[in-house]
Amino acid sequence: MLSIIVPILNEAKILEKMLSRLQPELANHELIIVDGGSSDASVCIAKKYGRVLTSARGRAKQLNAGAAAATGDTLLFLHADIWLEPGALSAMERALSSGYVGGGFRQKIDGKNLLYRVIEMTANLRGEYLKVFYGDSGIFLARSDFQKIGGFPDVPILEEMGFSKKLRSLGQTTLVHPGIHLSARRWEANGIVRTTLNNWLITLLYFLGVSPEKLARLYNHIR
Repeated sequence: MLSIIVPILNEAKILEKMLSRLQPELANHELIIVDGGSSDASVCIAKKYGRVLTSARGRAKQLNAGAAAATGDTLLFLHADIWLEPGALSAMERALSSGYVGGGFRQKIDGKNLLYRVIEMTANLRGEYLKVFYGDSGIFLARSDFQKIGGFPDVPILEEMGFSKKLRSLGQTTLVHPGIHLSARRWEANGIVRTTLNNWLITLLYFLGVSPEKLARLYNHIR
């Protein structure tokens, strides 16, 4: 069985759409939604679709709490503003059965602006060649391997970076297709160029050794 884990925090505006689109793909799989203290209707919406847990706020904490409660042999971590193309879960299962230890999905942003195609390309190149998977591409692996890694590092931002590095140490990873669709809401809210350049700046500063705590302050400021 597969356990799908979705961290949420005040996602009522988009959560119904995401979970209703995910529902046809669930079959007998387990859906765990982990709330970090929402003050809107997120929890009420989530309860209609899956098992709802609460945890301390922070995506790493929420992801680890969901994984600790999961019963499936495979874990899939998804953001609340995405939807999977039909056949994506089957492609993930084929990748794992063929020897990959984990990976993510090829990404497509739901927007017509040509800049979105550039952002998609860089995200897919990052996953394909750098083997770094962010939550907006989905992250999947066996639950036993998640336990070997020790879960997501408890940092306020970019928890996927350290996690991806540990995952690579276990074997080969991959991007699969059919893929994942990502909402353009954050780019639309703050501007495509501004949001993208800020994201790239934070990633660059991470590689230059700036602490996640300082990067989190920068991220919260630009949001």
